[in-house]
Amino acid sequence: MSNFFDFNTASEQQEGDLLPSKTYARVICAIRPGGHGVGGWLSKSQSGFEYLVMELTLSSAPYAKRKIFQNAGVGGVTEGHEKAASITRSLLRGMLESAKGIDPKDESDKARRARIISTWEELNELEFAIEIGIEKGKDGYGDKNKILRVLTPDHKIYQRVMAGETVLPGGPGKTDPTAALPKNTPQPTKNQAPSAIPAWAR
Repeated sequence: MSNFFDFNTASEQQEGDLLPSKTYARVICAIRPGGHGVGGWLSKSQSGFEYLVMELTLSSAPYAKRKIFQNAGVGGVTEGHEKAASITRSLLRGMLESAKGIDPKDESDKARRARIISTWEELNELEFAIEIGIEKGKDGYGDKNKILRVLTPDHKIYQRVMAGETVLPGGPGKTDPTAALPKNTPQPTKNQAPSAIPAWAR
């Protein structure tokens, strides 16, 4: 056996492949606590930007267990922070509607109650359908996957995706020959944010 401590013979690091843009898949949400806010669920930047660090794990084949990391702003001290919070409120509404099967136009008492949470912790284990996009890297960060949009019950393929089908960019029934053995998506280190905070939200 070669000398384990001689790393000249080790393979070079491989950057994890991005999931194809416009892929429809089912994901499970987990919030990474940042130690701020009620319950310590929020993270906070030096500029005062408060955000949720969302870890989304794909639960449908062929990309099951692949992860997407996304920061979702919920408040702060600038106009940009408030803009981010407004975007996040729409995102979270979609997540709740997707997970609970609520049509966006349903204004019944039951539907309105379904859109209310008491703590950020309630977002943990929420399972919903998304369209995956790719965000171009900024400030030294590489490109990364993101939620392009959340699929709600009024979307034509919502039921199929929630039933466990992953719809690839080629359309229904198309398969990706490279998807059988997907590489692991790189995960951020303990002290590193999963993605750069947008400049307008700082």
